[in-house]
Amino acid sequence: MNLTGLALRNLRRRPIRTALSILGIALAVGGALALLALSRSIQDSTRDGMDEIGDDLSVTQRGASDIFGGFLPADTEVRVAKVAGVARASGEMFMFAASEKNRQVLTLGWPDASYLWKKVPLREGRVPKAGERGVAVVGDAAAEALAKKLGDKVEILGQQFTIVGIANYKAIINRGTVMLPLADLQDLSYRPNQVTEVHVNVVRGAKPADVARIRRDIEALGGLTVSTSSEQLDNDRNFKILNAVSLAISIIALAMGVIYVLNSLVMATQERTREIGIVAAIGWSDTRIMTSIVIEGLMMCAIGCAFGLALSFLAAFAFPLIPTIGDMISFKPSLRLIATTIAAAFALCAIGALYPAWRAVRMMPAEALRRA
Repeated sequence: MNLTGLALRNLRRRPIRTALSILGIALAVGGALALLALSRSIQDSTRDGMDEIGDDLSVTQRGASDIFGGFLPADTEVRVAKVAGVARASGEMFMFAASEKNRQVLTLGWPDASYLWKKVPLREGRVPKAGERGVAVVGDAAAEALAKKLGDKVEILGQQFTIVGIANYKAIINRGTVMLPLADLQDLSYRPNQVTEVHVNVVRGAKPADVARIRRDIEALGGLTVSTSSEQLDNDRNFKILNAVSLAISIIALAMGVIYVLNSLVMATQERTREIGIVAAIGWSDTRIMTSIVIEGLMMCAIGCAFGLALSFLAAFAFPLIPTIGDMISFKPSLRLIATTIAAAFALCAIGALYPAWRAVRMMPAEALRRA
């Protein structure tokens, strides 16, 4: 019998303990994959939404710790638009706002003359007219979640708005937004004459050196930070915390899975003291004995990883049900993420299996037979 066959036979001798160890690994791997994919999904969805809006640059308050934490005077839009090389600029206020059915929806406010209104991909209806108040354009995912249609009222921060348009953006985060006239959102949030950021398009054909100069000129206006969407998200405190927490919990989950393997193999080694003594007596080398035990751990890990991968995809179906962010994320585990998580699980399981393997070969054959 080869080492793999021997390892399978030994695992079958303890079916309940083996099954529990495999379950522990599956939960660890599935949880790690789900958490890491979720954090990546939120960041990727936000980046996709920003890219779909079509910004070249975003202007935010200098020193703001996250994309929601900074505010600028509304006239920043006008000052930025005057910078040489800027084709157009638009202020924007955004926040998560309380709506109906205990939902928090991402709410955007744009000035009446903003070019952003012209870029809204309408499925039906229209955008607000100049000077019109009390109206809203709703993303199709938000409309579905709130069970709204054209002409219905939607509640934002306790105030009713008439839905005059339904948008069908491609990015999932944009599909879950509600867009209001900027003046309405400023009044609701008690932030008159303020915006969260300024969207900037540079002149067509601008070279990298021109874009760099535009960034410097905008920042020279004072108190401003200019960045691309990727730079903005990479420096955002919320995303840094989310990534750090997801990674930490994933490492803990994988470590717990390794403990299941370690516990199972330690107990198995103790139970097979006589068997180990016999194979050592008939000439098995220390390396062969250790390899047979490590293979048991890796086989449990392989089966657990397969079940864990399936569990992570099952968890994806529950993500849309998460309050507030469920309408703005999609589960997209990349091959790189899957490969990295499974490789980490195998490495940890191999390390965890080495201790009981080392204990097994530390016993002299005669001693092992006496202790049996």
